Amino acid sequence: MKEVRVGKSKVRVGFKGIVNSTDAGVLDMAYTDKAYNFAFENGALTGGIGIDPAAGYYAAPIAARHNYPEIPGGRGLKDVFLYRRLTAEGVHDDRLIAQTVNGHFYYTSVFKTDSWHELPEIIITKDVWTVNYNYNGDDVLLLTSGRDKLIILNDTTPKMCMNTPKFTSLAVHNERVYGSFNGSKPQVWFSDDFNPVNWNVSSGEAGYINFSDECGEVLKVVSFLNYLYVIREYGIFRLTAYGDQSEFLLKKVFTDTGRIVKSSIEVCGDKIIFYAEDGLFAFDGYVVSRIAGEMPKVSRKHIMSGAYLDGCYYLACCIWEDSEENNAIVRYNLRDKSLSVLYGYSVRTLKSVRVHNGAQVLCVFALGDDITKLGMMSESGKVMNVPTQKRYISPYGTLNSSALKTVRSVSLLTTSALTLRVILDGKQYDYQVRGSETMQTVAVEKCGGRIGFELICDSAEAYVTPLIVSLDTVSV
Repeated sequence: MKEVRVGKSKVRVGFKGIVNSTDAGVLDMAYTDKAYNFAFENGALTGGIGIDPAAGYYAAPIAARHNYPEIPGGRGLKDVFLYRRLTAEGVHDDRLIAQTVNGHFYYTSVFKTDSWHELPEIIITKDVWTVNYNYNGDDVLLLTSGRDKLIILNDTTPKMCMNTPKFTSLAVHNERVYGSFNGSKPQVWFSDDFNPVNWNVSSGEAGYINFSDECGEVLKVVSFLNYLYVIREYGIFRLTAYGDQSEFLLKKVFTDTGRIVKSSIEVCGDKIIFYAEDGLFAFDGYVVSRIAGEMPKVSRKHIMSGAYLDGCYYLACCIWEDSEENNAIVRYNLRDKSLSVLYGYSVRTLKSVRVHNGAQVLCVFALGDDITKLGMMSESGKVMNVPTQKRYISPYGTLNSSALKTVRSVSLLTTSALTLRVILDGKQYDYQVRGSETMQTVAVEKCGGRIGFELICDSAEAYVTPLIVSLDTVSV
């Protein structure tokens, strides 16, 4: 008779983060390749990612907030922009500008409860880029779309600049306005000093820079760390531009990340972060480094949208499945390098909005009824006041041994009720675990060769510590 030996062990499951560079079948149980609507914080799972109804502010020092009104007439919302404005009396009168899918524009106040007011003279259906500028003492908003001439919005009055190209991005740098243009050759145009209306090409007024290399279209012009950076499809150029245009100096500073995605480019503190063909990258003005190496695989890159707030880069993107729209928001924390995923929501765009007494990332997205909503990224664990369903899926494998294993019990601390799912050789066993401030042990007493675990939580607030799995392993 063969001797049967039973080994007893304990296995720790989770929660060090998401890993996508290793096959799930051999992945360490401390990691996962799929978790969503949970956040990773100091080795635990929390509910710290969500979308709240978008809210404006009141004049400082009032800390209360007011919700923005619903978009008028049920029209689909396409994008939002911030128009920073001071009145003649020095009062902050910032506005949120909304663009609908049919090209209409509305504004509402950031600093008081207000309704939406239409700007009937502006109709643009294409993607819009904006920049704030002070022109002759007035705070104005410059708008461009790549299909329309530059528009200068002063309070509620728009003026079209007829002598400009149709720019594909805008930036303000050293009191000039810069715009990218992709015609027969990629170009960067610049206005006259202190004058966004004057685009007359001359040595003393406006001008442009031609690119004749193989770096592709100019995607975006960005004022960053005292330079103007020209980000193109396959490279980054640095423009030193002070005063006299005869002293402008252009230098190529980086190539070779694969094709850069325009809508992912964001200034993030002391870095510019962008998504390229083979991942997420950070540029510090001199060096480009790959970051967030464990990002989920992304498809349909042309519809993604990036934003930044308080040490976190947000990317609305399509992951895990081929969808016509972005189905997730991936948050990358630059401080602890953790990834969290908000999944299952159709996201059109993200927008960083910073005013004098606050900052937020606004989110244009659609709920299940396909009604477009305006929200803001939060740590509430909810989407528009409804708790998200949070799911953690551990690796599914043999734990480096083909021997038969019996799961005796699973111990965990969870402050909210959840479902613990134990998967053994493809069979699922679900256990309901109540919320508690103390460690709980769930008796399982099931066996199999391949093992996996899932956690499913429908509470807004969540806090779950790693699972401690007690195993008996049979060997002959």
